[in-house]
Amino acid sequence: MDVLTDVLNTLELKGWLSSRRELIPPWRYDFAPSKDSMFHVLSYGGAYLQVEGDSEPIRVEDGDVLLFPTGHPHSLYDDPESPQTRLVRLDYNPQRGYQLVESGGEGSKPLMLCGAFHFAYPHNFPLLQRLPKLIHIRGSQEQQSFVDILRLLIRESASQQHGAEVMQRRLTELLFIQVIRLWLDQQAESSGGWVGALRDQPISVALGLIHQSPERQWTVKELADAAALSRSAFSARFTELVGEPPMTYLTRWRMLRATRLLKNEVRTDTIAEMLGYESEAAFRKAFKREIGIPPAQYRTSG
Repeated sequence: MDVLTDVLNTLELKGWLSSRRELIPPWRYDFAPSKDSMFHVLSYGGAYLQVEGDSEPIRVEDGDVLLFPTGHPHSLYDDPESPQTRLVRLDYNPQRGYQLVESGGEGSKPLMLCGAFHFAYPHNFPLLQRLPKLIHIRGSQEQQSFVDILRLLIRESASQQHGAEVMQRRLTELLFIQVIRLWLDQQAESSGGWVGALRDQPISVALGLIHQSPERQWTVKELADAAALSRSAFSARFTELVGEPPMTYLTRWRMLRATRLLKNEVRTDTIAEMLGYESEAAFRKAFKREIGIPPAQYRTSG
C-alpha cells in the first residue's frame, strides 16, 4: 500500500493558484499565518526569504519552490531594505478570484506565483502536523519531470484559454506531490518524524497494513510480527516516528475515513462495517469520543 497516496486521496488535497505577479523593485510581501499550506514559485530572478522566528533571511534563486506545509508566516523581498508593500493572506479561497499583476514593457521580468493547498479532512492528522515549517526545493535540485510541471504552471498562469483555471488547479496539486516526493528523497536515512516513518522499513510495513485494511481487528502484536520486531520495540519505534501509538493511529485513520464517508452520504451502518466495528452503536460511540459530535450531526454540519 502506498501510504502517501492513500493519505493525500483521503484528505482530499486541493490546490489553488492565487496570483501571478511581475515584480518591479523595490518590493516586499509579508504573508500572514494561514490555516492552509502556502507555496511560492520564483522565476526570472531571485529574492530573500525571511521566515518568522528565524534570525537570518534565506536567499531564493530563479526556479526555486517554497512550500509552507503548516501555513507559517514569512516575508519575501528583493532587498533587505525594501519597504513593506503589502500584507497578503493566502488562505485557500478559490472564490476570491485570481490576481494577474503585470508590469508592462518588453522582455522577461522577475515573476512570483503564489497559492495555497487545502485538505478537506485534516483533523490534526499526525503525518501532516510533523512536516517542517518550510520545504525549500532549489532549482538546481529539480528533476526534469518537476521542471516540466513548473514550466507548464508558469505558462498556464498567464493563459486566457478555456480551461486555464482547471489546469492551474491540477498543476498546483501535482506540484505539491512532487515537492513532497523530492523532499522525501533528499532526507537522510536517519531522519525522524514523518520522513522516518515512511522511510523506516518496519514502520512503513505496519503503516501500509493499517491503510490497506483499516477494518481488520489489528493488534500491536500482529503489526509487530509483520514488522519483524518485538512488541515493545515496535510500539516505541512507531510512537517515536509517527507521533502516537499504533492503536491510536489506527483509530484516528478510521475516523478520518469515516468523516469522508459521512460527507459522501454513505449509511452509518455501512461505514461501521467498512471500518471494522462490530456494530453501528460501537461505531457511533467511537466517533463521538474521537470527533466530539455524533456521526449524524457531523454529516449535516458545514
